[in-house]
Amino acid sequence: MTPLREITIPVLSKIPVLGPAIFEGQNPLVYIGMGVAVLLWFVLFKTRVGIGIRAVGEDPATADSLGVNVVLVRYLCVVVGGVLAGVAGGYLSVAYRPSWTDGMTAGMGWIVIALTIFAFWNPLLGMFGAYFFALLFFLSFRLQAWLAPELLKAMPYLLAIVVLIVVSKGTLQKRMGAPSALTIPYTREEG
Repeated sequence: MTPLREITIPVLSKIPVLGPAIFEGQNPLVYIGMGVAVLLWFVLFKTRVGIGIRAVGEDPATADSLGVNVVLVRYLCVVVGGVLAGVAGGYLSVAYRPSWTDGMTAGMGWIVIALTIFAFWNPLLGMFGAYFFALLFFLSFRLQAWLAPELLKAMPYLLAIVVLIVVSKGTLQKRMGAPSALTIPYTREEG
């Protein structure tokens, strides 16, 4: 399989340290992902649609009383999330490693869940957090001469577990920005 062609953004690639890492030799899906993160942030925090999405996550009964179709919004958000997860999986087999092998995700989905919490449910912070986890993966290969490779490969997963443990404390959940109605089914009460 032929991998996606890598591109370089001329002016931005000259920025010291970050330029070569982010804007040099990346495939188009990386830049599309950055654009999607900015677009999702804008939709969630600067538009009426985003207010409806966040209202459904915080208090579905109130959102329903204001005319928001809670079930439709929840299903659409799950579908959009599924599409984005599919694109991420496609990135692994089309761009990152242009082939398919069983187990190629290696549990990265759990890191994404931890990253969502780590980023306070903010797409822009999620993008920066993804680069942080990518740096941990990169270091696991670069530091193998000095530390045990198994420990280095486990670094991102250990950090994800620590984040999930810290956030699982009920008092921290609200402070971390988790929607109040997360995982709580909504049934419209007819009165």
